[in-house]
Amino acid sequence: MLSGKALELRILQLYIWALHAKRFIDGCRTATVARHGAYEVRLVEPLLDPQHDTIPFWVELFDHQGAVTIDSCGGHDFEETAAGAAALISQATTLHRDAIACRQVLSAVAAASEPKQGTLTDCC
Repeated sequence: MLSGKALELRILQLYIWALHAKRFIDGCRTATVARHGAYEVRLVEPLLDPQHDTIPFWVELFDHQGAVTIDSCGGHDFEETAAGAAALISQATTLHRDAIACRQVLSAVAAASEPKQGTLTDCC
């Protein structure tokens, strides 16, 4: 995982990139901070609302398999945003690791329930 300062720099780089990007999701520009399997932590350009105080940096944890945002956080500076991003990256890592473990268990259960060659089930 990136250190705090390295993550702050990465967020700054992605923020500058997102300002010039043409990649839009739901009307917002996004840039990937980290991805673990189906779980992506991404910087999202918040929609500006002149009537409200908009948090300038927004990071979300997105599940591509379910096509849903699982968690998100915002920050007013790079340090605060990096701390939130680090927490979301940790969450993405855990979710990905758990998904792999779950698939392995399901695969083992399926393999154990298959009839073996040369058993009584072959002749019934």
